[in-house]
Amino acid sequence: MSKKEFTVFGLNANKISVLYGALLIIFVFILLLSNEIKFVTSYTPAVLGVLIFIFGLFSLLVPERQKLFMHINVVIGSFVFLYGLSAFVSLFYGTITGVNFWNDFLRLSMSVTGAIYILICIKSFIFARK
Repeated sequence: MSKKEFTVFGLNANKISVLYGALLIIFVFILLLSNEIKFVTSYTPAVLGVLIFIFGLFSLLVPERQKLFMHINVVIGSFVFLYGLSAFVSLFYGTITGVNFWNDFLRLSMSVTGAIYILICIKSFIFARK
């Protein structure tokens, strides 16, 4: 029996995109409620999350354009990953436990989750080509 699409925990890449976008938005919202956001750049994950969420929804609602929307999501996901890499500068200099701990934690988690998201999307693309 062959599978028709690549899934992780029963979710295809489109649904994972919607969930991942929502996760980024929710995490920034939690930091906002806890008054831990001190810089405007802390909203970057929410902006990228909104874009991933919207294009994930578009890929579900307009299946004939799914390929385009998911490729756009991978580009946005790579921005998430690259933005998250800036946390390693704080880690390298030993300032990750300083005043901006939650901002650094957010960026570090963006790097890890962004890499996982890109990997899932790439595996989905490879699966679709076979």
